[in-house]
Amino acid sequence: MLSIRDQEVRTLAEAVMRKRGASNLTAAIKLALQHEIERADEVVPLKQHVADIRARALAKAKFPPAPSFTKEERDARWGQ
Repeated sequence: MLSIRDQEVRTLAEAVMRKRGASNLTAAIKLALQHEIERADEVVPLKQHVADIRARALAKAKFPPAPSFTKEERDARWGQ
């Protein structure tokens, strides 16, 4: 038996129950928690996400990326 004392939690569970056709609040909460766990498992770390975007951009580039400037080269370009 599930006892929900927080009204906001009850309201959210009832919304899940209606929208997903769950048979009761326990089933609705179970479904919501399962979906949240699946969503969390699919999250790609930001560093990996940026690396993937960079790789796709480089694959589309007409020219390879230019090598990085050294500190001396940067200073020379900025007139320092």
